[in-house]
Amino acid sequence: MKILVVRNSETAPEGAFGDWLRAQGHELEIIAGCDVTDAQMQAAPLVVMLGSPRGVYEGAAHPWIDAQRAMVAKRLEAQHPTIGICFGAQMMAAAAGGSVARHAEGVFHRGWIGNAEAAEPSLEGVWPRWHGDVITPPPQATVLARDAGTVQCFALPNAIAVQFHPEATPAIMDHWASLSAPGAVDRGAMLDQGAVLFEERRAAREALFAELLRRAGV
Repeated sequence: MKILVVRNSETAPEGAFGDWLRAQGHELEIIAGCDVTDAQMQAAPLVVMLGSPRGVYEGAAHPWIDAQRAMVAKRLEAQHPTIGICFGAQMMAAAAGGSVARHAEGVFHRGWIGNAEAAEPSLEGVWPRWHGDVITPPPQATVLARDAGTVQCFALPNAIAVQFHPEATPAIMDHWASLSAPGAVDRGAMLDQGAVLFEERRAAREALFAELLRRAGV
């Protein structure tokens, strides 16, 4: 299957998810979030939308965000298979009638963190997380995971969104750490922890990837 991967920032590539999809025999068409067209968005058999340091509420400063949201709303309404990760999950929430805002207390989650509530085994355990926004899912969504007052996963017909980053490799996370404010994260400790957990969580990660495709209806 040819999968449209919407890369909303060069700092947030498809990582381990892309590697796994290719290993399953899928072809990836990767396009920048600011360049994707409505025709591409609607025609793809599966769309995977990735992360970004931007927020979906920044459309006034970044017009491509509102343009993409309109495309995603159309795709979700048609119930075409869609997967969203972090910013992609937030885009799905906003496009389907939910909302996204910065954490009211300024909390920013960084590192390997577990979901306190997980409706499915594939969502259990620790996962890379890197966000300071909070999703209010659309009323028709089924929430599948929560942690610390935040929605970490929700599903819509033929669509699933995760706020955390199952695709993130230790190298990707280290790059994010390098862009963070001084003292916000211990890069050395995160690299050491990530090297261990990335291997330990390989089977869990691949099981989640398979579940994402199943939930997307493909």
